Amino acid sequence: MEAARFERQVRTESSEVFVVYGGARRIGRVDIHYARFEVHGTLLLEVELTDDEVQQLIDQLDEELVQTHDPEREDFLVTVYRGEELGFYSDEYDSDEEEEEDDEEDR
Repeated sequence: MEAARFERQVRTESSEVFVVYGGARRIGRVDIHYARFEVHGTLLLEVELTDDEVQQLIDQLDEELVQTHDPEREDFLVTVYRGEELGFYSDEYDSDEEEEEDDEEDR
């Protein structure tokens, strides 16, 4: 597997969310949470990777994202899931649809 590329989606004081790309295609996303002594990661893969490729990806996450944020952390704990995105939901998106429906009913 070629080296992954990470595109930050969200950053807070103690966490970050990245979309993970393998070349031009999206292969997943990772949520990283910085605790006092440990860093916790949840890696959601949208493609099938071998165990070696998963370990390479975790190593790259550690090197490029975790250690640059907290080089003194004691451990990087990662839970890996494989699945697919079913959709994106937002309160704002739902209210926009309701307004459009209300506008159509008023006509």
